Amino acid sequence: MTRYTTPAFAALLATTSLAHAGGIDRNGFNISPLFEDGDYAEFSYSYVMPEVTGVNAAGTFGSGDMANDYSTVGFAYRTDLTDQLSLAFVYDTAYGADITYENAQAGFPFRNFNAALNGTSAAAYLRYQINDNISVYGGVRYVVMNAEINLIAGGNVGPAGIAANQTLSYGAEGDFGYTLGAAYEIPDIALRASLTYHSATSYEHTITSSTAPTALGPYAATTSYSLPQSLTLDFQTGVAEGTLVMASVRWTDWSEADIPTQSALGVISNDDVFTWMLGGARRVTEDLALVGRITYEASTGDPASNLAPTDGSVGLSLAGVYDLSDQLTLTAGINYTMLGDATTTAVANQFADNSALGFGFRVGYNF
Repeated sequence: MTRYTTPAFAALLATTSLAHAGGIDRNGFNISPLFEDGDYAEFSYSYVMPEVTGVNAAGTFGSGDMANDYSTVGFAYRTDLTDQLSLAFVYDTAYGADITYENAQAGFPFRNFNAALNGTSAAAYLRYQINDNISVYGGVRYVVMNAEINLIAGGNVGPAGIAANQTLSYGAEGDFGYTLGAAYEIPDIALRASLTYHSATSYEHTITSSTAPTALGPYAATTSYSLPQSLTLDFQTGVAEGTLVMASVRWTDWSEADIPTQSALGVISNDDVFTWMLGGARRVTEDLALVGRITYEASTGDPASNLAPTDGSVGLSLAGVYDLSDQLTLTAGINYTMLGDATTTAVANQFADNSALGFGFRVGYNF
């Protein structure tokens, strides 16, 4: 049963929607390949279809569906360097926001406004097995961020409206962060408890504009921000033959990691966010296991950014893990997330009754 848990759990994470902490966190940094055996490689892909709509403060004009569909990809390779030391390389989609107000009604603030933010992470991790039960691990991550804002002629962003098309580009910037963790395992009962810390990363973008001035008002030549540190506690254990339970809690320090945008949009920020997960896995045949989980983030009650106008979430996930051969495993999952209602900052738009549906798969190969 042990071999089912890590890839299945990771695949469920891959289908999570934009309801992750802070509204732009898309994977939480995957370390699961570290706990595979021997030489191992995997590829993962997910596609998420959010539906996020709102109205202006007076309730007279609608935003239309302002959250674009998006996809994420991930690659990983893991190998043993010695009997006690292993190495893993992991690449994945770390952060993202992809919004459009082109479908908004004419009187809705930000009509004809589009924005996209993207972040990718490449990491190298080492894990040292102290004894049969205890291991420590750590490594470095390089996270690259970029963003773009598009203003389309005829929109009503800013006091003067949008007279002509304009693009604000935030040039790609990267920063190194680090990861530290420790795990305790009892292999005979598939028990594992691990604690993982990811450091913050910091950025300073140069901003260029296709035209001047901008409808959003003067813009700075550069902007600086940090992305948050986090701490995750994961636990799993067998409770009966072929049955596992899993739980985790993740703290993300968004209160110290505001991402500034143009003043009319406010900032992407939150109070510190706790993400809770409870799940279980059950082997139904020799080659097939099913995994389910529920994920919860409490709403903060704070105003949200118009780039990520949700607050809190409840997500339900189901995955199947199938052994295609002794070496090849396929995991496929589906996630439905109910996104919490939010009032946006700067302009008090109201967003309610929103959700996201995600599908994902992961292929793992043991050499």
